[in-house]
Amino acid sequence: MIPATDPSELPDDWWTAAECAAYLGITRGTWTAYVAREQAPAPERMFGRSPVWRPRTVKSWAASRPRHSK
Repeated sequence: MIPATDPSELPDDWWTAAECAAYLGITRGTWTAYVAREQAPAPERMFGRSPVWRPRTVKSWAASRPRHSK
């Protein structure tokens, strides 16, 4: 995981935990629980204390889930 310290280092198309959860139709708490249990992709970068993921990573993971895939 690569830390980002300057807002200009973080592309606009990275998703926060809330955005990942919204895409999947689950709560933010459910998403963070999946991540904590290593049932979802680990954050790819940190912006301050906020983990972020590439949308393609979340979409690919969602497509490979046996249920609730988009």
